[in-house]
Parts: sequence; C-alpha cells; structure tokens
Amino acid sequence: MTLPLFERYPGTAALPLAGIAELPTPLEQLSIEGVDAVVGGLWVKRDDLTNPVYGGNKVRKLDFLLGKALAEERPAVITFGAYGSNHALATAVHARALGIEPHIVLSPQAPTAYAAATVLAHAGLGTHLHLVEGWEGLREAVRVRQELTARDGVEPLVIPMGGTNALGATGYVNAAFEVGERFGSVYVAAGTLGTAVGLAIGFAAAGSPARVVGVRVTPAQIANEEVARSLAAETIALLRSLDPSFPDLRFEDLHFELRDEFYEPGYAVPTAQTEAAVAVAGEAGLRLETTYTGKAMQALGSDVRRGVLPEGEVLFWDTYHSGPKPAPGPVDALPVTLQEYVAECDSLFGAVTKVHETEGGAG
Repeated sequence: MTLPLFERYPGTAALPLAGIAELPTPLEQLSIEGVDAVVGGLWVKRDDLTNPVYGGNKVRKLDFLLGKALAEERPAVITFGAYGSNHALATAVHARALGIEPHIVLSPQAPTAYAAATVLAHAGLGTHLHLVEGWEGLREAVRVRQELTARDGVEPLVIPMGGTNALGATGYVNAAFEVGERFGSVYVAAGTLGTAVGLAIGFAAAGSPARVVGVRVTPAQIANEEVARSLAAETIALLRSLDPSFPDLRFEDLHFELRDEFYEPGYAVPTAQTEAAVAVAGEAGLRLETTYTGKAMQALGSDVRRGVLPEGEVLFWDTYHSGPKPAPGPVDALPVTLQEYVAECDSLFGAVTKVHETEGGAG
C-alpha cells in the first residue's frame, strides 16, 4: 500500500504494514443543528470505516504495529486495556486474522453493557485474557512475556495501551496527510494520545494551520502534556531517522490543545451532557458513543456555544467502530472474575449479548 506519508517522505516506506486498514477513509460534510450554521463548514472523517470487520481509530495504529509483528515473525502479541477497551478487542480481532496469538492484560472498569459485550467477544475470539487490578499491568505483562518467550523461543511483541507509541502514532501522522490543509480546527477524543498527537504532527509537517483539540477521556496520569511531549518527540525522531527530510518539529510547533474539562466523573462514566451530544449527532446520521466520541462532540458543541472556535472549517474525527462486534462466546469461557462482571451487568442492564447487534467499539 502506498500511503500519502510514504509518498511525501519516501524513507518512511521502510515501515512494514499489516494491510488491515482500508484507506483513505471518507471525508463527509456534516449538518448538526446549531453547529454548522456557526462554523465555516462542519465535516467528519469517517475512521469508523477503517476496516469492514472491525474499524475505528486503532486500525491505523495496528496496521504499523502488527506489520512489525509479522515482519519480525512474532507468534504472539501482548497489549493492555480496560474491560471494554476497543483497542484490546481490535488487537485481538486483527491479530487472530493474521495468525498471531493475542494476549490482553485487562483492567477493571465500572459495569456497562458495552464492556460486558466486549469481554464476551473476547470469549468468542479465544483471546488470552490476563486480569489485573487498577491500570498498571506491567508486572503481569512481564510475566506473560517470559512465559511466551520460553514457549515459542521468540519474544512476543508488546503493544502499549491504546497502541500508542511512536510507531502506532505514525498511523495518524499519515492520516493528517489524507486531509490536507483546509481545516482550522480538528476535534478528536484523546485516550492514550496517539491519535491526537499523531494528527498534530502530521498537520504541522503538511503545513496545515489546523489546531488539533484532543478531548481527554482517560485519567490524567495516562493523558497529559508531559506524555504528549514525549510521544511527539519520539514519533518525530522515528520519522526523521527513516527520512531526514521529515521536518525537525518541536512540540511548540504543533497546534495541539489537550482539554480536560469533559473527563469527569471518570472513565466510561456517561453524563447527561455527553448523552445529549451523542443524541444530537445521531439525529445528523452520525453514530457515536459516550466514552470517547461523545465527549469529543460535547467539547465541539461547547466551543460553538461559547463562540471560541477559530475561523475556518471544522473537522470532527470519528474514532468509533460503527459496525457490529464479533460474535460472543460462552460466558463460561471467561475467567471467573469476568463471569461475575457479566452477571452484574446483566442484572443492571439486561442481556448484554444484544449489544453485539447494535453497538461497535469506542475510539
């Protein structure tokens, strides 16, 4: 596959791809009452359509990350996420399709029908699930890596949470080149920052004035300016090592803003304001969810009402997988802790297997 990034900076074409992303994704005009009349034009980048089996923003990152696993003949990968993590499920889906064994270190989250449906999808895929308490799964990952290395004679590839490192973020450096220089603002959910920072680097390298507004949806220890600075520096260094003509950008050269005020009351906990933003988008034919994309849309609507948008057209980056989940597996195939979690969700929300028919993954 020839990517715009590869064409602009040929040295970067040395990076192997898994071939799972169907690019470029559509760019569509969006009409939302009370928004498009205020901005110079409102558009949506449909990264919910990065892959027909399981899309969303993680596919662009995994194209590079799983490409590395294939090129290095790694028989297994290890990654991280909360019970309802789209990244964890996307990794399992696409690794399995490529013949790579997926291992996921899973952290707990508040009961939701969506998260319960996600762990049932893992049961259907036969994902190897390793449960930890809290968000820190490094010790468990080290144990699993040692076990798999002893078994296979080859270390598994460890993919960070959200697929966010310099290699994963490169997928969104390329994504910015698909869009060009037309937009004044870009709104996107910011979980582990790979999507938002990658876009900011790509727009700066392309000469676009676009301001990337990353709307934080994860705890501050995961998404903060220090993390953004480090990720930006590592990504730029990687790209310059492959092609010295890639711009020697500093963090201050990036038009990037990380917004914190829409995160509370916590990860994956919906608010009335977020639900209202999702409903308004739905009326315009755009299907969002309350953990990631709904909060990004809430931020966009808030800025419109406060009159703080800069001049120019506005782009909303849809990171949500809008299709169905993989088929659920039997609940008794899950670890006991997750069986109890699914039962709790069933008691609160009804049979969660129905979610597979109606919801996709978050961005």
